[in-house]
Amino acid sequence: MNNLQKNNSYQLSFISCLGIVVGSIIGSGIFMVPSIMIKALPSPMLLFIVWIVSAVVSIIGGLVVIGMGTAFPHARDLLDYYNMLFPKWVGYLFNIGSNWIINPFGTVVVGFVFAEYLGYFIPLDPLGIKIATISLLLILTIINTFNVEIADRFQIVFTGTKVVSIIVLVLFLLIPAKGNIQHFSMNETVNWNALKIIGAFFAASTGALNAFDGWYLVSHLTPEVKGGVKTVGRSIVVGLLICMMLYLLTSFAYQFVLTPSEIANSNMVAVTALEKVMGGWAPGLVTILILISTSSSVNAFLISSSRLMQSTAEQKMLPAFLKFKNKKQIPVTAFWIIFVFQTMLVITGTYEILLDFTLFVVWLFVTILTGGFLYVYIKENLILPGFKRIPMIAACILLLVFGLLYLINFFITF
Repeated sequence: MNNLQKNNSYQLSFISCLGIVVGSIIGSGIFMVPSIMIKALPSPMLLFIVWIVSAVVSIIGGLVVIGMGTAFPHARDLLDYYNMLFPKWVGYLFNIGSNWIINPFGTVVVGFVFAEYLGYFIPLDPLGIKIATISLLLILTIINTFNVEIADRFQIVFTGTKVVSIIVLVLFLLIPAKGNIQHFSMNETVNWNALKIIGAFFAASTGALNAFDGWYLVSHLTPEVKGGVKTVGRSIVVGLLICMMLYLLTSFAYQFVLTPSEIANSNMVAVTALEKVMGGWAPGLVTILILISTSSSVNAFLISSSRLMQSTAEQKMLPAFLKFKNKKQIPVTAFWIIFVFQTMLVITGTYEILLDFTLFVVWLFVTILTGGFLYVYIKENLILPGFKRIPMIAACILLLVFGLLYLINFFITF
């Protein structure tokens, strides 16, 4: 029976995983967070450092997850790592945080951005925005429960399209050469003390980390991937490198075209920059780009969230009916429970209450997991093929230190 199920299941390739990683990461962030970031840290050069540090931290996180996969090759997802490293109650907390906070809130927020930008072409009132959000969730849920291969192709095509679109956006902003390199020398932090700059740096990093968030979601699909942990690990690192380059190029283009104050005063930085360079048709182009980007991101969240919920049910942390898979090995029940819960969030708007805490919860669990792995790695003197001991320990320490500093700064500024 198991062999038959395995034959009927569709195996994800490296490109599939890469599409999920990039699709999860690039949603609406690069089109919205630059304005938030420069309000917190009004220095274009320091913001570039924020983007680089956030990317490096995320890549280190990916490498640590690969190390965990090498140490625990039978682990199916992040939940298994928690259960192997900690008492079971920690796994239960991760179950609650991931299944009922991080994944659903993240998905719904990106879905709302999709609906709001859809309103550029189809005028939508607040009720219409909610209906459009639910419709997007419903359509993608139907596609995913009907055929994994179709959902996979959708993810690959739309992720590829938005990568190309971002490159085109950068070229449209830079080729006319209507910007000014002097924008990068504008610095309103010159009279700040070191403590204030550090606080602003971490405040700005919240936006950048939000833009990089989601790289870990593909790990929930490890059992369905050709090559398992190795393929998943490579896709995380390569995907983060791709996103880092795209973000740096886009950020450079924004800051070349717009002054820091223009960026700070714009809720849609890409639209403002294109209007300044190319005229009034720009909003339509950016809107199409964001619709593609956000729908791809929502799809990636749904694919990964359903696998985590199904795995959690298999480990008896959720009701048994959620572990059901159909003949194509698709966790259909998990998909529909997620859809119902997300629909409730859309209708009630309760996701807004915990939205600010979503990234905090992400980094809380990343920090806990890293600390637990580092402790076991040193205590049991684990040997990880392909990883040198000192660099792995250094990577864990760097990730742990950044996570602690970020969490402390969250409480200080909250």
